[in-house]
Amino acid sequence: MPQFLAGYIDICNHDRIAGWAVDLKNPDRPVRLRIFQNGQLVQEIAATAFRADLRNVARDGCCAFDWAWHEPPPHEGCLIDVRDSLQDRAFQGSPFHIDPQPSRLVGTIDIADRLHIAGWIIDELNPDRTVWLTAVIDGAQTVRFPANQFRRDLRDAGLNSGRYGFDYVFDAALDPQQDHVIQLFHGQERFGEPCHLPTAEHLDKPLKHYFSALLQGLNTPAARSEALTFLTKAAETLRQQTGSDIASIDDRAFAYRANRRHDDVTSVMPCALFVDDRVPDPTVDAGSVALLSHIRATQAIGYNCCFIASRQAPSEQDYLRLASLGIDCLMPPVFTGPEEALKRLGPGLDVIYLHRLNNAESYSALSRAFAPTATLIWSVADLASLRLQRQAGIENRPELARTSTRIEVRENMCAWLADSVLTHSAIEAERLERVVPTANIHVVPWAVPVKTRSRQRQEKPVIAFVAHFAHAPNTDAAKWLILDILPRLKKRIPNLVCRLIGSAMPHAVHILADEDVEVTGHVANLEDTLSDVSLCVAPLRYGAGIKGKVLDAWSVGLPIVMTSVAAEGLVDASSPIWAKSIADSAEDFAEKTAALLVPSAAKAQIAAARKLLKERFSEKAIQASLEDILPPVMIETLPLPEDRSEPVLN
Repeated sequence: MPQFLAGYIDICNHDRIAGWAVDLKNPDRPVRLRIFQNGQLVQEIAATAFRADLRNVARDGCCAFDWAWHEPPPHEGCLIDVRDSLQDRAFQGSPFHIDPQPSRLVGTIDIADRLHIAGWIIDELNPDRTVWLTAVIDGAQTVRFPANQFRRDLRDAGLNSGRYGFDYVFDAALDPQQDHVIQLFHGQERFGEPCHLPTAEHLDKPLKHYFSALLQGLNTPAARSEALTFLTKAAETLRQQTGSDIASIDDRAFAYRANRRHDDVTSVMPCALFVDDRVPDPTVDAGSVALLSHIRATQAIGYNCCFIASRQAPSEQDYLRLASLGIDCLMPPVFTGPEEALKRLGPGLDVIYLHRLNNAESYSALSRAFAPTATLIWSVADLASLRLQRQAGIENRPELARTSTRIEVRENMCAWLADSVLTHSAIEAERLERVVPTANIHVVPWAVPVKTRSRQRQEKPVIAFVAHFAHAPNTDAAKWLILDILPRLKKRIPNLVCRLIGSAMPHAVHILADEDVEVTGHVANLEDTLSDVSLCVAPLRYGAGIKGKVLDAWSVGLPIVMTSVAAEGLVDASSPIWAKSIADSAEDFAEKTAALLVPSAAKAQIAAARKLLKERFSEKAIQASLEDILPPVMIETLPLPEDRSEPVLN
């Protein structure tokens, strides 16, 4: 302290501060003092009060001060600093610490992250007072804040008004690239245990807020452009790393170099990419059932399988459903579409499976460009040209015939480009082989399980038509069934009920509902809906490929009456067993339906159908067919996750 300033603080407590001060260099000048509380200026006073014991010191004893606090000092104590206002000189006896008043703190810290710290605290000795806290972050003290926010849970717990909560938001988000320690203090007393925040190892919510705050602070074009350049490069790196992990591209490169050196190296699991319009859903259409069956068989052979949708982006539920089957569902933002997937995974792909014509057209050339060593497979699903050609004849529409011709050219080109072509029907295979003799065509259906059927007692005979009604042949079949076949059938069996079941049902089908026509639509469990059904029907007047609705009926042990189009590729229509269940006119269809409603008459068909499923549509049969097409696997395979999905077409 400078020698020319004399004085002392005699009293400093929760009520007042008092003492005296004299400027020895200029004793006639009243000394003005500034009083600081925890570093904050609270008052400026003059030492001009009279004290008898100071008569002989200066100014006839008018050099004292005695000031009562306008607001009491903090309950938790504080540091008082008194300084000369003129020259900011320290005062003798300063700083002075006011001791905390008695308290008993109870509470907890509920949240501590890089954005804020929150919880509640109460002084049990003084429950009506507000407790003030100070957060110390990495040793740096922040401002004081009150714990006076209302919390209903505290009030409901019996803590008076419940206004004991706190939620202190930091001035800036804490750096996620560093460790941090947050502590709360009530004066000099620490409240709770120190909160340790380790360096962020993944992009958690606080880290996202941190980056968001940084980006929002960019207010110049140059800064925003620089940030976009950085983020674009970072996103490219992440996409590249993800693609490399899925297709084991780095492991493949290492194995290739090791083989060239004749070193021993562990084989890498081959990778197959499947492309379809949307994520396959076995409750929607037979195409999805077929695709999932082929994926499962490919997995069983030993491939790592991934899927990407070309038209309808997958949902989170789609992702989880495929993940439960061990299938990688590629989706935004990493993979924005098949083009991105082929670009990222190309060098690591062994098989590219393109489902349906539009995907084969769109991605055959890209597959050759990005994955030149991969085996390219086109799965036909059904020949659209054949289906449209038949529809043109049924509906007398020459424009469809012209469209059919153009589509046939596109189909032939895709068959010529692919290494292998998969079709479910031998009829379609013969058609393609005749037009594209160089094509490598295989007939590979899908796995259909043979199930036990729970039956309910029937008051009336029920027939059912199950289909995906977004497909034009199914809507036409429903109309033909209700308007032409059912009236003839009712003459034979008056109390008959006809039930239409399936997804994507249009208005044209809904209006077919009547007293004896139940329009059920999509159902969660098809097997339960079929439990009281006596017989299924497939009155398709046109179409192509094999029919999932026929296979599904056989799967649950139901007989089915079908047209030649519906039976195509499945059975020999000239066989005595099947001839009893195939009809192409409304009258013949009604007659054979009535005949097969007799349980004894249906047994032969059900037995033959189940034998057919076990021989041609078993998982082992599908796997054996694909083993002849896919490149061989040189590593031992692991068992597949159990498939708990509902495989029945709906």
